Amino acid sequence: MTRLIRIHWLPALFLLPSIASYLLFKYYPLLRMVYISFYQYSIVNPPGVFVGLSNYSQFLRSATFWQAVSNTFIFFALYLALTFWVPIVQALLLSEVRKGNAFFRFMYQLPTIMPVVAGVLVWKWMYNPDFGLLNYWLSKVGLGPYLWLNDLRITKLAIVLPSLFAGSGISLLLYYSAIRAIPTEILEAAKMDGAGPWRRLWTMMLPNIRFIIIIQFVAFMSGVLLAYDNIYVMTQGGPAGSTTVVSMLVVSTAFQQSRFGISGAMSVFMFVMIALLTIVQNKLTVAKD
Repeated sequence: MTRLIRIHWLPALFLLPSIASYLLFKYYPLLRMVYISFYQYSIVNPPGVFVGLSNYSQFLRSATFWQAVSNTFIFFALYLALTFWVPIVQALLLSEVRKGNAFFRFMYQLPTIMPVVAGVLVWKWMYNPDFGLLNYWLSKVGLGPYLWLNDLRITKLAIVLPSLFAGSGISLLLYYSAIRAIPTEILEAAKMDGAGPWRRLWTMMLPNIRFIIIIQFVAFMSGVLLAYDNIYVMTQGGPAGSTTVVSMLVVSTAFQQSRFGISGAMSVFMFVMIALLTIVQNKLTVAKD
C-alpha cells in the first residue's frame, strides 16, 4: 500500500524566499566559480580557453600564494588566542549580574552598530606613529614610539587587537541564552556539594554550552580565514606582503590582474580547505562525545 506524503504548503511557502535567495546568491555563484576555475577566463569572449587544472597548478607553485596561506593561518591563530573566548567570558560574567542585566546586555551590543570600516579607520588613526593616540599615551610612561602598521614584528598583532575591544554582537547573546538555560537546581546542588566556582565552570557550565561553542567556532573559523575588509583598510597587505591573506590575493588577482580563472581556482581551494577543516572539527567533536 502506497503511503501518501503530506506536504505542509504554508511552511514551504515561507521558506521559499530564503531557499531561492540561497540558490541564487550562494550556490549559483559557487558553481559558477568552479566552472570559471577551469578556463583562462576572458571578459570579452567568455568563458575563454579551457585550460583544465592549469590554473590550480599555477597558483600552487606560487610562493606568493603560500605566503598568503601562512599569513591567513597566523591571523587565525591570533584571533583564536585573543578574541574567540571574549564573548564566552562576557556571557559568564553577565549571567552573574542580577541588577541592570538588560542595560549591560544593551551596552555590550552597542559597539556592533558601528560599521566595521569606520571602527578600523579610528584604530588606524590611533596607530599613527606621529600623532596617534596610542604612541602619545605610551610616551607618558617612557615607551615607544612604535610603527604599529609598518613593523613586521607587530603588524599582525596590531590588526587583531581592535577585535579584542569590539562588541561581541550576537555571539554574546547566544552564549548568555545557553548559560541561562542551564537548570539552576544543578548548579545549586553542585555548590552545596562543595564545588567551587572554577569546578562548576569547567565541569558543568562549559559542557552545557558546548554545542553553542562548536557552532560559533565553525562560523568564527570561516569568518577569520576569509577576512578581508579590516586588513585591507589597515595595511592593504603590507608591509612587504606580511599581512596579505588569501582573500586579498583572490581579489587582486581577479580585479587588478584580470586573471579570473586563477582567482576562481584559489577561491575553490579555500572553499575546499575550510570545508575539510569544518568536517575534521565536527568528526573530532563527535569522537569526544
